[in-house]
Amino acid sequence: MKIKSILLIILLFGFTANTVFSQTADSKYGKDTLKCKQQLSLYSSFVQQKSYKDALPAWRWVFANCPKASKNIYIHGVRIYKSLIKNEKDKAVKQKYVDTLLMIYDKRIKYFKQEGLVDGRKGVDIYRYRKDSIDLAYNYLNKSYELRKEKTEAAVLVYYLTASVKMMKKGKLKKEDVVTVYSNASDAIDVQIAKEKAGKNRAKKIEKYNKAKENIEKIFANSGAANCEILTNLFDKKYDENKENTDYLNKVVKLLNKSKCTDSDLFFKVSEQLNKLQPSALSAYSLARMFVKKGQSSKAANYYNQAIKLQEDAETKAQYYYELAALTGTKLGNPSSARSYALKAAELKPKWGAPYILIANLYAASSNKIGENKFEHQAAFWAAVDKLQKAKAVDPTCATEANKYIGKYSANFPGKEDAFFYNVIDGSTYKVKPWISETTKVRFNHN
Repeated sequence: MKIKSILLIILLFGFTANTVFSQTADSKYGKDTLKCKQQLSLYSSFVQQKSYKDALPAWRWVFANCPKASKNIYIHGVRIYKSLIKNEKDKAVKQKYVDTLLMIYDKRIKYFKQEGLVDGRKGVDIYRYRKDSIDLAYNYLNKSYELRKEKTEAAVLVYYLTASVKMMKKGKLKKEDVVTVYSNASDAIDVQIAKEKAGKNRAKKIEKYNKAKENIEKIFANSGAANCEILTNLFDKKYDENKENTDYLNKVVKLLNKSKCTDSDLFFKVSEQLNKLQPSALSAYSLARMFVKKGQSSKAANYYNQAIKLQEDAETKAQYYYELAALTGTKLGNPSSARSYALKAAELKPKWGAPYILIANLYAASSNKIGENKFEHQAAFWAAVDKLQKAKAVDPTCATEANKYIGKYSANFPGKEDAFFYNVIDGSTYKVKPWISETTKVRFNHN
C-alpha cells in the first residue's frame, strides 16, 4: 500500500514539474524571460531615438530567441531594416536587408496572424525594393485586398492599382482586370474617407486618404486601360444582376463619367435606373442634359421638370427653368410655354437678364407666325426690344449682348408708311397679337 502511494506521489510530482517546465519553455518570453525583457527594453529605447543601428543587436537577439514576446518586434523590425536599406550603398548588402525585411513580415504572420494587413505591406515593399518581382508584388497586394476589401490600407490600394497596370503592360492582366482593380480601390478609399469624416479631429487622416484617392485617379487616367468599349462591355454584362444595387449603379455612372463615356447606351440606361431608385435633382438634371445631347427633347423636358420639383435652391432651380425654356422654345416648338418657364427663372433670380433675352429671341423667332400681315409680324420686334431693355435694366452685365440684339431687331420695326395704313401713329400703344399678347409702344424704322 505504501509502495503504491509513493509511486503515485512520484508520478504526480513528475507531471507537475513537466507542466511547469513546458509553460516556462513555451512562454512568450522564451527560455530566458529576464534577458528577453532586458533586450526588448534596450532595443525599444534606441528605436524611440531613431538610433536604428544601435537597436539592431538587441533586436536581433529578441527576434531569434523570443519571437512571441511582442508584435512590436516586427513593427520596429520593419522600421529598422527600411532605415538600413535606405542608407546602404552596396547593392548586394541592400538586397540582403530586403530579404530580412520580407522575412520579418512572414514571421509576424506566423506569430501574430493579421495576414491580409501584413501581406499588403509586404506587397508594397516588394514593389518598392524588387523591381523585377512585379508579379510577386501584385499577388501579395491582390491577396491583401481580397482579405480586407474596403479596410485595405490606402498605400496598398495605390500600389495594387500601380502593380495591376504594370502587369497589364507585361501582358499578364487584361484591361478589364485593371478596370476592376481601379473600381475596387476607388470604392475602398471612398469608404475610408467617409468613415474618417464621421469622426472628430481626423484632418490628417482625411488628407492622407484624399492624397491616395488623387493618386488612384491619376494612375487610372494614365493607365491606358479605360476606353468606352471595354467599360461598357464589362459593366453591361453585369447590369441585369445589379440593376437594383444602387452602390453598383453609382460606381458605373462615376466610372463612365470619368472616362468620358457619357454617350453610351449603358450610361443612359444606368443613369435612368439610378434616378428611378435614388431620384435627386442632380441625377434628373444630368439625365435632362444627356437627352438634350441625344436629341430626345421630350424625354429631356420630363427630366428637367423632375429636377425642378426636387431642387430646393432657388438659383439652381432658375437655371433648370432657363434651360427648359430654351429647349421648349427651340426644339419642342412651344414658345408660349417657353416664355412661362423663362419668367419663372427670372422670378427665382430677379437680377438675371438672360431669361428676358431668351424671351426676346423667342418673340423675334416667331414673328412670321404672329398676326396676319407683314405689319403685325414686324410688331413682334417691338415686344422683343422691350424685353431686351428689361434685361439691361435688371442685369447690367448683359448689356453688351442685349444691345447687339436691340440693334438687330430695331431694324425690323415697321415703317411709318406701313403703320399709317393700319392707322397706327408713333408713340401710341399697340397690343401685339397672340400668342405674345403684350402691349408695347409704337416705334418706327426710319431707315
